Amino acid sequence: MKTVLGFDSWTQGSVYFDRLVPELEQRGYRLILIHLGSWGHDPGRPAEERIGQLTLRDIGFYGGKGFRDILELERPAGVIYFSTRSLAHQAFNLYCRFLGIPTVHLYHGLATVQAFQSGGSAFRVNWLNQLTLVSTRLGKNLFKIWPTYLRALVDTRARPSAWLDFLQQLSNKIQGKITPAPLAATTDAGCVYTAADVEHMQRNYHIPDDYISVVGNPDVSGFGLSEGNLAHCLDNEGGTNEVLYIDTAFNESGMVFSDADAFAQHLVQSAEALSRQGLKLVAKLHPAHGRTGVADTLRSQGVAICSGSEFVERLMQAKAALVEPSTAALIPALLGLPLLLAEYGPLTGQAYGEALTGYPRACSLTNIADASRIIDEVRSSDRLDASRVWIDQNSGPLPASRMSERAAEAIIATLNRKALP
Repeated sequence: MKTVLGFDSWTQGSVYFDRLVPELEQRGYRLILIHLGSWGHDPGRPAEERIGQLTLRDIGFYGGKGFRDILELERPAGVIYFSTRSLAHQAFNLYCRFLGIPTVHLYHGLATVQAFQSGGSAFRVNWLNQLTLVSTRLGKNLFKIWPTYLRALVDTRARPSAWLDFLQQLSNKIQGKITPAPLAATTDAGCVYTAADVEHMQRNYHIPDDYISVVGNPDVSGFGLSEGNLAHCLDNEGGTNEVLYIDTAFNESGMVFSDADAFAQHLVQSAEALSRQGLKLVAKLHPAHGRTGVADTLRSQGVAICSGSEFVERLMQAKAALVEPSTAALIPALLGLPLLLAEYGPLTGQAYGEALTGYPRACSLTNIADASRIIDEVRSSDRLDASRVWIDQNSGPLPASRMSERAAEAIIATLNRKALP
């Protein structure tokens, strides 16, 4: 059985790789995830472990070997990434391209929910939070990531433009700027959830359209949303007064909020404002908040928390969803629920991508005191037919449960082609 390597910075993304394991095994390939947890991203993990069906190895498993040595030892048929923006991922990718190993980049969300603009930022940078993040990560960058990247540039005989790309990336990361990824982040092929992201991947990661596969949105089935539930809320008005808030963990990336407490306070104040309008805020928190303590703070202030297992059921009975630019924000839209795009308080001026602004039942919420009125206006407006068309276009290939099968086929097709020059 041939080996395909996955590469990531930690184990938290193992779920994305795990669902590919059985499909690849059926096609004669075993998948092993190599991660950099011991570099500081996810310390304390075993050198080798199994999560679900997936075998994971910390970089320490290889006893100090560098990226090139590992690739030459494993001799993989190909390498899979769910992100190539990280400098460490790009260093690994440079070696893959140098050694002629096929590579595939799979988006792990819908990119066009965010309003990325070249040379700018999709989000407002909170400089205090950003500087704190930079300082806490400086050690592993200075002693692990940057030397590894520079070594990759030397070993692969990179052109002067690649060295300039490295310096530009450092500047962009500190400033929170979004630009198309450098060529070091480019893979031989890519997979996206829906057709809406094809142009985004082509433009930002320089992958030709013919090498990008649309494989479906796993969140449709992953959150417990069945295909029969699509557009449910267009015909069925919810029976509760709940408004589900869906966040994107801005504070964890140095954006918008100064820290987790500031975000929690934002939700508490939002809950109070909605309560005065006869509405109840329910928070569906990003998984990153498992380490921020936000959930405990909210519960102590009387704000309800929605778990992943009850997410769709509560949405189907809710009045509306109040969202930040998150892939999970697509779920209430696929159900046909009114969607309020949060642009008030700390989120004033926040931009949203076409995947959300193009939804006919989406409205900007610049003053939370207007939430009830806007929800009533959306519910009474004649946008049902246009919403059905939007849902058909943005649900991705169906059934969504076959996303892993489609992705595996795209990966195998890439392995069977000669890597791009």
